[in-house]
Amino acid sequence: MTLRIREIMKEKKIGNKALAEASGLPIGTLNKIIYGETTNPSLDSIKAIAKALGCTLDDLVEDRRAGEFFNDPEVAEIVQEMHDRPELKTLFSTTKKVTKEDIEFVQAFIDKIANKDDE
Repeated sequence: MTLRIREIMKEKKIGNKALAEASGLPIGTLNKIIYGETTNPSLDSIKAIAKALGCTLDDLVEDRRAGEFFNDPEVAEIVQEMHDRPELKTLFSTTKKVTKEDIEFVQAFIDKIANKDDE
């Protein structure tokens, strides 16, 4: 598991010392996690870092492209779009065995509802 802590720190413009203070972790421990010396940090440490950064645990985990898990390129493209769109991400994360038709139906339904606001 690769963590995106440094990337999020950069986005939020927070340094190691400030993150250590905000998370309650010793700076040495935090640095070992950030730079990968600690390969299996405790869940409590990761939760503290996520809370201090104002993000979720999912946000900290390096995100593989969702479409990589599907052999059918068309399905992979649709699934990736679902994963990338915030309004569909919850649906993506809660489904396991969906067909291309299921995905297209749900996507069309959500698009239709979203477009009603524009009318």
